[in-house]
Amino acid sequence: MRNLSKNQKRIIIVTAIIFVGFSVTAFAVPFKKGGVFWLTYIFSVISLAVQPFVMNIAFKDGKDINSKLYGFPIARISVVYCIAQTILSLVFMALGAFVPVWVVLVFDVLLLGASAVGFIGADSMRDEIVRQDKKLVKDTKYMKNLESKVNVLVNQCGDEDVRKAVAKLAENIKYSDIVSSEALKNIESDLSSCVEELQGAVVDGEKDTALSLAVKAEGLLAERNRLCKLNKK
Repeated sequence: MRNLSKNQKRIIIVTAIIFVGFSVTAFAVPFKKGGVFWLTYIFSVISLAVQPFVMNIAFKDGKDINSKLYGFPIARISVVYCIAQTILSLVFMALGAFVPVWVVLVFDVLLLGASAVGFIGADSMRDEIVRQDKKLVKDTKYMKNLESKVNVLVNQCGDEDVRKAVAKLAENIKYSDIVSSEALKNIESDLSSCVEELQGAVVDGEKDTALSLAVKAEGLLAERNRLCKLNKK
């Protein structure tokens, strides 16, 4: 228990309380203690025993906040299974004298199987969503950095004409498609090189060169935007 997190300890304590409450109810009520009773009791214990394990996967420490948020569907499946199994067990215990053991077994196994499939599917979906989120952050990093660099460059312009040209470039970058892709690798490399040259010309006070490079950067940016639209078709 010493190595467990606070949330893990809480989950174990809550599960233990529910287990005690269920067990007291099951044995205090004069149910017929036959095959149906013990079978449903065992499946109920299983549904409770897996709760700490499932919750640990759903909200595992060390994962980012989005991963934990996407873990709620996994936790919901586990909780719904536990509630459904508990209610079903109490019903079968009450009807133990009239329900065959094989019927109870089929219901319990199907419920456990459906919950396991739902859990695996939800966990796989969570992993894919987190992967896509990380990929999107990576794919938008280029344009964010480029926009930041050009915005800083605007304030470095000593000539008014150059400042207006660079400000226009910054504005166009701001409203360009922010997501990069492999198809844009070459044009983005050319655009980065052009902006670096533009930065050098601005720092050196080379007005004509800076204006020419600003126009060139506008053209490269327009070509990038065109390729973005083509890749989305």
